[in-house]
Amino acid sequence: MDRQRYRDSGRRRLPPVLWALSLAAAAHVPRAHAQLYVDPYLGGVTPDKPWHATGSAPVYGLDVGIPLSPEWRVELDLNGASLRQRSGSGHTDLDAGGFSLLRLFNRDGRIAPFVSAGAGAIRNTAAPQTGLAAHTEFMAEPATGVLVRLWESADGSRQLALRPEVKVRWTHGWAHAPGNPVDPIYVVGVTFTP
Repeated sequence: MDRQRYRDSGRRRLPPVLWALSLAAAAHVPRAHAQLYVDPYLGGVTPDKPWHATGSAPVYGLDVGIPLSPEWRVELDLNGASLRQRSGSGHTDLDAGGFSLLRLFNRDGRIAPFVSAGAGAIRNTAAPQTGLAAHTEFMAEPATGVLVRLWESADGSRQLALRPEVKVRWTHGWAHAPGNPVDPIYVVGVTFTP
C-alpha cells in the first residue's frame, strides 16, 4: 500500500513543477508574440533494450508552446507510455516532461519544417509485483517534423495544423536505467492556436 502511494505521489509531482516553470517563462515573452498553442499527439515509442520491453508501445502526449519570435518557440512537452515487460512481470510506465526550443522554417508556407532540442525528466515506474521503486532520470530529446497548415483565420491569429514528428529520447540512467537508453518516438499531433 505504501509503495502504491509513493508511486502515485511521484507521478503527480513532476507536471506541476514543469507547469510552474512554463508559466514563469511565458511571463517574459513580449506581448506581440505571446500566442499560446496546444498540440495533443498520439504515436508510438520503440524502447531501447535496457527497458526490457517486448516491443513498440503506444505513446500519448501534449505540447504547450509559446512563440518567442516568428521563427522560435518554446514548448512544454508531457508524454507517457506503458511498456510490456519481456519477463511477463507486467508493465513499466514511462512518464516524461521537459522543455524544448523549436526552430520553425518557411513559417508562412503551407508546409513548415522544424527542428527542436529539449531536456527534462523521465519517470520510470515498474509494475507493483516487481517490488522495484520508481526512479526519475534526466533525459534529452532532439526532434524534427513538419507543420502542415490545415486552416487559418482571416486575420491569421488562429490556426489548425497537422504535426507529424520524430523524436529521439536519450535517458541518462546513472544507476537506475543502465545502458542510457535511446528511444525513437514517432507521433502525429494536431496543433491549435486558439
